[in-house]
Amino acid sequence: MIDYLKTLNGRYNIYFLRHGESEGNSARIIQGRHDLALSERGLRQSEVVAPWFTGRGIDAILCSPLERSVQTAEVVRRVLGKEEVELHDDLNELDTGIFTGLTVEQIRRRHPRAWRSFQRSSWEGVPEAERIADLLGRAERLWRDLGSRLTGGASNLLCVTHSGIMQWIIKATFGQRSWMPLVPVENCSICHFSLDNDLSSENPRYYFEWSRLNFSPAGAADSSGHLFLEA
Repeated sequence: MIDYLKTLNGRYNIYFLRHGESEGNSARIIQGRHDLALSERGLRQSEVVAPWFTGRGIDAILCSPLERSVQTAEVVRRVLGKEEVELHDDLNELDTGIFTGLTVEQIRRRHPRAWRSFQRSSWEGVPEAERIADLLGRAERLWRDLGSRLTGGASNLLCVTHSGIMQWIIKATFGQRSWMPLVPVENCSICHFSLDNDLSSENPRYYFEWSRLNFSPAGAADSSGHLFLEA
């Protein structure tokens, strides 16, 4: 992935925004692809964070197809005066297998063996959950699509997504293939990836960084959305 980023010439920004608190977050449900809407708090969080993107030249808003992300993206779209939000399957949350739609208490009672395996191996130990190889492949595919949009004329992109897949969007840029360590990604927090390459000279310059991780404009991320309980 690092080699691919070196092929992009110019200055670009890609912002990743986790959705606001959902009804599942507030109920401490492991959601995965379980499609629940934002809570009232989540709507307020979205309204607080949206103005932060004003003046940042956002060319397009891409979004997970799940309702909690779509609602968050729509708030930002209205504030920025954009015409549309584009759904993107690779921004979808990880599939949490047999834990989907259950609270931890329900999981411990119904799937004690899988819960113990989860404690040792994270989602690799959960039946029917999305595996690291698939998550990493999805993240790398997303990066290549974002790169093609940048070389096609965009300079600043916003992606609204989830904390689980965000782990792999970040890890893909470092070549990491393990769930640990985890990067905190709270509700309506921002992760900002910037790139400034100059390939026009005899001595090309490569510069890209995560300039923000889990950044929250004042008051936006006021819930304690646990990474695994959100997923």
